[in-house]
Amino acid sequence: MADRLDAALAVLPERLGWHVALSASALALGLAIALPLGIAAARHPRLKWIALASAGLVQTIPSLALLALFYPILLLLSRLAEKVLGHGFPALGFLPSLLALTLYSMLPILRNAAAGIASVDPAVVEAAKGVGMTDRQRLWRVELPLAAPVIMAGVRTAAVWTIGAATLSTPVGQTSLGDYIFSGLQTEDWVAVLVGCAASAGLALIVEGLLGLIEAGVARRDGKRLLAGGVGLAIGLVAALAPLAVGALGHGRASYVIGAKNFSEQYILAELMAGRLERVGASVQRRVNLGSAVAYRA
Repeated sequence: MADRLDAALAVLPERLGWHVALSASALALGLAIALPLGIAAARHPRLKWIALASAGLVQTIPSLALLALFYPILLLLSRLAEKVLGHGFPALGFLPSLLALTLYSMLPILRNAAAGIASVDPAVVEAAKGVGMTDRQRLWRVELPLAAPVIMAGVRTAAVWTIGAATLSTPVGQTSLGDYIFSGLQTEDWVAVLVGCAASAGLALIVEGLLGLIEAGVARRDGKRLLAGGVGLAIGLVAALAPLAVGALGHGRASYVIGAKNFSEQYILAELMAGRLERVGASVQRRVNLGSAVAYRA
């Protein structure tokens, strides 16, 4: 039991770092798309219906299926780019995971942004117009500050959803805390499963708590809470990504990616190949729990 725990914790920094990088990127991209769209939807009822219906439709697709669907789409686009531009891009790993999780993160942000802007007291908006504010000034100085607590509530929900769904990026070749869960279930390594679940749940609770601190600071106009939440998120992000930066700087003479399917013999074979390469100074990345079609094409 202790040996299994030590082995699981040894790879925790890398898996946690990739999980944070993926979740933070998807949440930031989702916020950049959904917030302006939510503001526009609050002003145009027809656009609001279309945007919310589209985002809601995405939520009806199982997250694992959505992640898998991006693979053939990106593979086709990569081949097209290779013919037109002379080089393609990876259809597995970070990119399909990022795109799928971005779509998943958008609904609560979009819905809360539209609801928050629409809930601003019309008398306040009329008063802003009466003192000569332009549309842009009204948005930035009146409507967004008043709607900010509602919008932050949506961001908190999106963050928890994204961190949880990021564990499902393992089958499309992206390292995450889901590696513990998928491999652990296949090999009946319940220590690894517990480590993956605990790390993912703990990360979601910490991020949700820090975003809640920011939300309280916005609602109460409390600069200390805002600063504490923002600094906490920044420190956590830097600490989580530091092992990835160190690993990138410490690459050996050559870099290899070892892929494997999701059963015991494949895990063993992948580890044997990775160990052999690491003993001669090569840098190795492991991509396990891949599907049969992916392994066959490779």
